[in-house]
Amino acid sequence: MAAETRSLELRSKTTRGDDHVEEDEEGREPKKMKTTLATEQDGDGDGDEELEISSPLREPYVPDGVKDRRANQHIFAACKLAKAKFSEKRDRVNKLLPTCQYFERPLVSVPDAGRKAVLPAARSLIRLSSSVGRQPLTRSAGLWIDWDEGSGTGIVLTSAHLIRAKKPLPKDYWMLKDRHLYHPGAQVTVHLHDDTTAEGRLLYHQEHYDVAFFKVAVDRRVQLTSFADTVNMGQKALRLGREENLNLRITHGKVKLDEAELGEGHHHNMYFYPNEKYEDEETEERQRMWRGKGVYIPRCDDDGEPVIDFDGKVVGMINCSESGSFVPSSILNNCMYLWRNFGCIPRPHLGLQCEALKFLDPIHAEYIWRKLNIDDGLVVKEVSIGSHAEKVGIRVGDIIECIDGERISTTIELENKLLGICMGTFDRGNDINAKVDVFVRVFHTANHVWRTKQLTVNLSDRREVVEGGQRVLFYAMASMFDFPVSTWHCFGLSLLSYH
Repeated sequence: MAAETRSLELRSKTTRGDDHVEEDEEGREPKKMKTTLATEQDGDGDGDEELEISSPLREPYVPDGVKDRRANQHIFAACKLAKAKFSEKRDRVNKLLPTCQYFERPLVSVPDAGRKAVLPAARSLIRLSSSVGRQPLTRSAGLWIDWDEGSGTGIVLTSAHLIRAKKPLPKDYWMLKDRHLYHPGAQVTVHLHDDTTAEGRLLYHQEHYDVAFFKVAVDRRVQLTSFADTVNMGQKALRLGREENLNLRITHGKVKLDEAELGEGHHHNMYFYPNEKYEDEETEERQRMWRGKGVYIPRCDDDGEPVIDFDGKVVGMINCSESGSFVPSSILNNCMYLWRNFGCIPRPHLGLQCEALKFLDPIHAEYIWRKLNIDDGLVVKEVSIGSHAEKVGIRVGDIIECIDGERISTTIELENKLLGICMGTFDRGNDINAKVDVFVRVFHTANHVWRTKQLTVNLSDRREVVEGGQRVLFYAMASMFDFPVSTWHCFGLSLLSYH
C-alpha cells in the first residue's frame, strides 16, 4: 500500500499553457532540459549558447478509479499535500513571469482608443518617494522629460509636494492662507520600471505651480513624455498612476473648470472628474476584496500623476490628488521652457486673484451682462494688501479685460500671459530681480468707467498668496476683541473664509 501511495503522489496531469519547473519527489532542485538557441532563433548571433528550459509543471490528481475517500484516506491525504506543494511552487514561479500575472480587473473600461493612448504614455510614468531624516515624507508620480545618452542621466518632472511638509505652517493675523515648509534636502528615491531604484537629485522646484525637476542616473534610454498644447473644458481624458507595486492604475473621466477658480492660490488649475460608473465599479471591487481578504485595499492616488488625452499626450499634471486639480499642459510647457533656458520659473506678482466671468453661474453672468453690458474678462476676487494694484485703485469686483493689450478670458490665459512677460524680460537681458511694467485694462464697477492702469511689479518664482486687506483686518480685530463667530455674518464674512 505504501508503494501504491508513493506512486499516486507522483501521478500528475500537465497544466495547459504552463511552462514551469517541476520539483521531484525528494524536494531536490527542479530538473532542467537544455536546448540550443540556434534551433529556435536562427540568425540572431547566439547560436552557440545553450538555454536551460524548465520541465513542465504538472498538477497532482487522484485517478478516476479511486473514489472511496473513507477506504483511501491516505491516498487523498497524500494528494492534498502534493497539491499544496504544487500550488506553492506555481505561485512562486508565476511571480517571476510577467506573462503569468493575474489581474482581477480589466485593463481599463474605455474604448480601444483609450487603450492605445495608455500603453505608450505609461512608458514615461514612474513613481517617486521621499523621506526626511529616515522618516517617510510622501510619494508622487513623475514623468521623464529629458535624457542624455552621454552622461546616462534623465530629468523627471513631478510635483513639488514630494518635498513639502505634510502640515501647513501656523497662521497669524496677517497670513490667513496656508503656507508650507519645503525640504529641498529631502532624500528622494526613484522607483524604476525594472523594480530597481535610483537616487533623485533636486535641480529646482517652484511652489506657485507645484513643479519640481529631479536628475536621475539611468543606464538605459527612457521614453520621454509628449505634452499637448492645450486642454479643453469637457474633454474626455484618462488619469494614470502607479500602485506601490508599480502596476499601472487608470481612471477614465472628464476635464472640468467649474471650480478651478476656487482653489486657494491655485486659480490657474483645471479639474479631472472621474467617470462615476468607473468609480462605482472600482469601489465595489475594492469592497469585495476587503470582504474576501479582510484587508482594505486603498486607492494609491498621488500628486504628479499625468492626465492624458486619447492621443496619449499629457494635458495636465495632478497637484492635488484629493480634489483632482491639475496644472494644464499649456502652463507646464511654458514652465519647462523657462527652466530649460533660464534656470527658474518666475512670474510677475500682480497682487490680484481673479475669476473668469465666463465660468460664473449662468444666472450671475447674465446679471453682470444686463447691468454692465460685459460678458468676458476676469472678475477681481481679492486684492493683496499694499500691492501696486491696490494703490492705483483696483478693487474687488472690478473686471479686467486686457493685459498689455491682449484680451484675457480665463485665469489660465492670465498665467500664460504672465509667463510670456517673463520670457520677454529675460530675452531683453534682465534677470529675476528686475521690476516689470504691466498695463491692465480694467472696468471700475463702482464708477462704471474703463481705465488702463500701469502696474510696476516684481518678478518672483515664489508662490504668490493674495491676502485681501479687509478680511485680514477684520480677522485681526475679531481675534483681538473676541467677537463671537455667530456675529461675523453681520460683516459679510464667515468662518469658512479663514480655513
